[in-house]
Amino acid sequence: MKTNEPSQPEPSPTSEFSMQGEQKVDLSFKTQSKVGIAISMAPGSEVEVRIQRLDSDGNEIAVETTSYSNPGLPDNSPAASPKKIFKSFKRMRLTTPSWQMWLIAAALVVYLVSRFIGLSSYPIYFFTDEAVQTVLAADLVRDGFHSYTKELLPAFLVNGGQFNLGTSVYAQILPWLMFGKSIWVTRGTSVLITLLAALAVGLTMKNIVKSRYAFAAILLLSITPAWFLHSRTAFETAMAVSFYAAFLYTYLKYREGSPRHLIAAVVFGALGFYSYSPAQMVMAVTALGLLISDWRVHLKNWKMILIGAGVAALLAIPYIRFLILHPDENTRHLQILNSYWIQSIPFIKKLGIYFSEYLKLLNPFYWFIPNQIDLERHMMKNYGHLLRWSLPFFLLGLGIAIRKIKMPQNRVFLIALLAAPSGAALAGAGITRALFLVIPAVILTTIGLDQILTWLEKWKTPRAILIAIIFLGLSTFNGFMVQDALVNGPLWYKNYGLAGQQYGANQVFSEIKQMVRANPHQKIFLSPSWSNGTDVLARFFFDDPLPFEMGSLDGFLYEKREISEDQVFILIPEEMELARTSGKFKNIQELDILPYPNGDPGFYIVTLQYADNIDEILLIEHNVRQQLLKTELTNVDGDQLIVQYPQLDMGNIEALFDGNYDTLARTFEANPMKLMITLENSKTINQVAIRIGGTASTLEVQIVPADGSTPVTLQKIVTESNDFRDILFGLEKPLDVTEIRISILNTHDVEPAHVHVWEVSIK
Repeated sequence: MKTNEPSQPEPSPTSEFSMQGEQKVDLSFKTQSKVGIAISMAPGSEVEVRIQRLDSDGNEIAVETTSYSNPGLPDNSPAASPKKIFKSFKRMRLTTPSWQMWLIAAALVVYLVSRFIGLSSYPIYFFTDEAVQTVLAADLVRDGFHSYTKELLPAFLVNGGQFNLGTSVYAQILPWLMFGKSIWVTRGTSVLITLLAALAVGLTMKNIVKSRYAFAAILLLSITPAWFLHSRTAFETAMAVSFYAAFLYTYLKYREGSPRHLIAAVVFGALGFYSYSPAQMVMAVTALGLLISDWRVHLKNWKMILIGAGVAALLAIPYIRFLILHPDENTRHLQILNSYWIQSIPFIKKLGIYFSEYLKLLNPFYWFIPNQIDLERHMMKNYGHLLRWSLPFFLLGLGIAIRKIKMPQNRVFLIALLAAPSGAALAGAGITRALFLVIPAVILTTIGLDQILTWLEKWKTPRAILIAIIFLGLSTFNGFMVQDALVNGPLWYKNYGLAGQQYGANQVFSEIKQMVRANPHQKIFLSPSWSNGTDVLARFFFDDPLPFEMGSLDGFLYEKREISEDQVFILIPEEMELARTSGKFKNIQELDILPYPNGDPGFYIVTLQYADNIDEILLIEHNVRQQLLKTELTNVDGDQLIVQYPQLDMGNIEALFDGNYDTLARTFEANPMKLMITLENSKTINQVAIRIGGTASTLEVQIVPADGSTPVTLQKIVTESNDFRDILFGLEKPLDVTEIRISILNTHDVEPAHVHVWEVSIK
C-alpha cells in the first residue's frame, strides 16, 4: 500500500494503516514543521523504519534504518511442527541492533582466530622490522624512556639509520613488561591493535552505511590477502592503517551529527601519523579533502572544531620538537629511500614521476592481479593484494559511491580511496606503503555486496538465509586461507635467503639457545648474511651481552684468525660451499643441519680447522687480488663496453649491465669496488644509476667527456638501510662521454670486505 502517489493527499499525523503479512508504507513529508509518527504494534509484529533524507533537489543524502519488534504474548499453543518451525525461520528478519552486534562480534572472533592460529609460523620469516619494535621498547624502558639521542619520550626512534618508529614501539612496552620477548607476543600485540581496523569497517557499515550485512566487512577485511599477511606481522604499517580506519569511522560519526567523535578522530589520526612515515602524507591529504568536502558542517560545529584544533595542536608538540631537534631528518629520510624528490631534476618532472607512481597504485591490475613489483615476502603467491573475485563487488560499490556522491559518507570513502596512495608515491610503489587503500576498498566492496543482497531480498530470498550463507561462506574462506598459508605458504617461494624471505630467525636462535644451555662455554660463530639487521634479531632472542659472535666466514677465509678446538660455526649454504672448495680448511665436520621449509639445507652447524699451508695460500691470493680484470660486454641498451673490475666471488660482471635487478656482483675482498668503463663508441648521457643494497656506502662517479675536457666528478654518501637503493647521478646537461669511472666504498668496512652491486645503468 502506498500513500504518496501524486494523486493522493499528504498523509496526516493521524493516518492509520491496518496491515497483515509483509507490506510497505511510504510516507512523504514536504512540510518544514516538526512531524511525529506514532506506531502501534500488535503482539508478534515487527516494523522496520527507513528514513531517507533528501536535499532541495530531491537527491538522497542519507539513509537511516531502524527495526522495532513486539515479542507478543506467551505462546500456550501446542508445540509447532518441524514444517512450521522451518517456515518461521524463513520469515525471520535479523535486523535488530542486538542481532547486528552479535554477528559483528562473531565476525571479530573469526578475525582473531584466523590471526592467532599459527601466528609465529606464518609469515615464515620473523623480520628485523618486527623484532626492532620490542627491542626498542625494552631499550626505552631500560634508559628511563630516553632515546639513544637522550630525548625523553621521543616522537620517533631510530630504525635502520633513520627516525621512523613511534607509536608501534610504545605499544610494545606493556606486553614486553608482562610477557617478555617472543614472536607470539610481539605479533600478537599488533594483531590486537589491527582489531581496531576490523571493528571500524564493521561499525562503518552498520552505523554509517546502515547495512544489514555489516559483519561481512570484517570478514572481507580478514581475507584480503595484503591485510591477511601484514596483519599477522608486527610491521608498523598494519598498526598505522588500523588507526587510519578508526579515524575514518569516528570522523563519519562526527559528520553524522555526533560532534564529540571529532576528538576521537583527532586522536586516532595522530596515532596513525606517529606510527609510520607514509601515514603522515596520507593523513594530511585526507584531512585536507575532508576540510574542503565538509566545510559547511565544520562551520556549523565551529566550537567543536576549535576544540579539535586545540587537541591537534597539543598532539603536534612532539612532532614540532622532533623537527627542532632533527631539522634535516625528513630530507635525510628521502635520501635513504633515494626518492626522486631530492634528485637534481626539474620540479615539473618530479610532479610527473609522483603522479605516475600515484596512478600506478590506483591501477586495479596492481591490486587484484599478482604483480612483480613487490618483494616476495610481502605477497601471498597466486593471490592479488585484493581478492580477484571481489573485483565485481568493489566496482559496484565504487559505482554506487560515485553515483550517490552527494551522500557525505560516500565522499569520505572516495577521499580515503584517493588519499591512500599519496604517501607511497613519494618513494615508489610498494604494498607496505600503500596498505591504507585496503580500508576504503573493503568498505566499497561490502557496499557492492550489500546491494546485491538487497536485490536478492526483493526476489523473496529470506534475509536470514542470506546472512547464514554470507557468514558461513566468508568464515569458511578465512579457514581456507589460514590452511593455505600455514601448509603451502612455506613453499610458495624458494628464495629463503637475504634477497628473498630471510627465513631462519626463530629456527637459528632457538638452536643457539639449546647449544648454550648444553655447553655455556662453547664458542659459537654465526653468519649474519641471511638477513638484514641480524644484530637486532639477536638482541630480540638474547639479552646483552650476546653469548655468541657474529661475522662473515670471509674473515677466516682471507686472513688467518684463531680457531679454538671447541668453536662451532653456523654457516649459510653459500659459505659452506666456500669452506669446502677453498682448500683452506681441513677436518670440516657437520654437527647438524637446519633445513629450509622445502627440505634443502638452510644452515650448517660445523667445526673447522685451517689447512697446514694456509699462510702460503693467503699470501698468493693477496697478490692476485690486487690486479684488475678486463672484459668486453654489451649492456642492456646495446652499448659495447670494455670494463675493468676487481675479482668477484659472487655473480659476474655482466650482471651489472643486464637490466635485471635480481642479479648481482660481489667483490672478492676489494673495498672500494672500482669499475673502469670504456665505451667503444661515444654516447650522450644524462645520468648514471647504481643499484646497491642496505650497507652504508660512499659512491663516486667520474665522467670523462669525449672532447677531452675536464672530467665531471660526482659523489654521494648514503647511510644504512633495510632496502635496496638506486643511487642516481644526474648531469646538469647531456654530455657526450667515452669513459666512466666508478668507485663504491662500504663506508664502515676495511679490506678485506665485500661490496655488493646489483646494476649500473648509463642513460
